[in-house]
Amino acid sequence: MMGWPWVRTIVAEAQGRPVGFAMISLEDVGAGEIDLTAIAVAPAWHSRGVGRTLLRHVEQLARSAVAAGRPASVRLTVAEDNRRARGLFEAVGYRPVPGEEDRYPGGQRSLLLRKKLQPGGEPIPDRDPSL
Repeated sequence: MMGWPWVRTIVAEAQGRPVGFAMISLEDVGAGEIDLTAIAVAPAWHSRGVGRTLLRHVEQLARSAVAAGRPASVRLTVAEDNRRARGLFEAVGYRPVPGEEDRYPGGQRSLLLRKKLQPGGEPIPDRDPSL
């Protein structure tokens, strides 16, 4: 996916080393929607704010990518039984889209979550001092 022109990758670093990443697709940006196609945090960095920081960056990119004055949203798919990820997503405002359940190729049940973003938003510094 990294070679696709509409995909952007965000890397979280701490102490000069990568500790997490997020990938977004801008393929549907014209419709006001950004897809969070992947997000991961190194296990040693779980519960330290890296995932939330990555999500803030994704949301800011979504706001800036969508035409000014238009509503923006971020959508993602998560495994139904991935409680850690679902807990993070739901804690920061992502909600299940009713009727949009599916299955991954291996048969694992998945849910579509979406967060509608308010226009504007706080600018995000290039470096999060907590990392």
